[in-house]
Amino acid sequence: MTIDIEDLSKEDAGPISSSSQLVVTLQSSASRKGRSKQEQVEELDPDSAVPGTQSIWVKTFGCAHNVSDSEYMMGQLQAYGYRLVSESEKDSAQLWLINSCTVKSPSQSAVATIIAAGKAAGKPLLVAGCVPQGDRKAAELKGLSLLGVGAIDRVVEAVEATLAGQQLVLLGRRKLPDLDLPKVRKNQHVEIVPLSTGCLGACTYCKTKHARGQLGSYRPEAIVRRVAAAAADPMVREVWLSSEDTGAYGRDVGSSIAELLARCVAVLPPDGRTLLRLGMTNPPFILQHLDAVAEVLRHPCVFSYLHVPVQSGSDAVLLRMNREYTVAGGGSAGNTQRLSFALAAGRMLLPAYAATALQAALT
Repeated sequence: MTIDIEDLSKEDAGPISSSSQLVVTLQSSASRKGRSKQEQVEELDPDSAVPGTQSIWVKTFGCAHNVSDSEYMMGQLQAYGYRLVSESEKDSAQLWLINSCTVKSPSQSAVATIIAAGKAAGKPLLVAGCVPQGDRKAAELKGLSLLGVGAIDRVVEAVEATLAGQQLVLLGRRKLPDLDLPKVRKNQHVEIVPLSTGCLGACTYCKTKHARGQLGSYRPEAIVRRVAAAAADPMVREVWLSSEDTGAYGRDVGSSIAELLARCVAVLPPDGRTLLRLGMTNPPFILQHLDAVAEVLRHPCVFSYLHVPVQSGSDAVLLRMNREYTVAGGGSAGNTQRLSFALAAGRMLLPAYAATALQAALT
């Protein structure tokens, strides 16, 4: 029997009611006593239906923020006892978890292709990320379990329900997931730390806004704590600060990207073994922090890198895009000088054409 469960509340609705959960109690035995759960799982049949033991393939589309979300979901699943498999083993996986991206039509089309392949193979499917959050009525999602961008801390619950033949929909707007959740890095040398979700823009062409919503920033102390923990890990060589617009960080929690960067740099190892990288920022809000950002980019433990999508050098196009700046009036002459300082002193990895366009937009 398929049970459709909706969760559209703004607050945490908690676990599924006991009446709709599949509950299996594992009895203790002398042979099981004293051994870890992982050791017990390894002895189970690979096609076991015991909750918390099945194999799961996780497919991720999209940006660094999406990759981080997948890493958090994989961490929770592995900690619970599920076995994560690589793409080469996906045909044997007992569930496919697809973390989707909607920023461009080709990305969403690729998600639809994977979903179709999963359905054809008879796989239980759980679709997470921006596609279900932004367009839950998309044809390819019909009848599937859906996990929103703010519900990644309930992935174990969603997987259990899906494997039990239920359709679970968790798309409610909730508080930000904890940054201290278990995590399995796709690249063991790179820690991705989300700064926030959503943005303050209203670009007419953007689908991500419908999925990630309005700006919601993590508290700076939570971010700095995560950065410090990652920097202390001997395997981590890079820490990426990611969000939909890093320049807007903190405006909703009384902080700023300038303050956060200074605090993050302070907890990096002084020997330079772990480097910090700042993610994408839109022009409007980063203008207020160019001096501070340029100074941070000069630090030996920070990548001299800045990703600024100027989108267009045409005022008419920018107006239709509702980008909130113009080629001629997006800033002052001082902004160009300060940006040039950042480009030169920080040696930002910005293509020449992009640097020229950005300087034009800030002039």
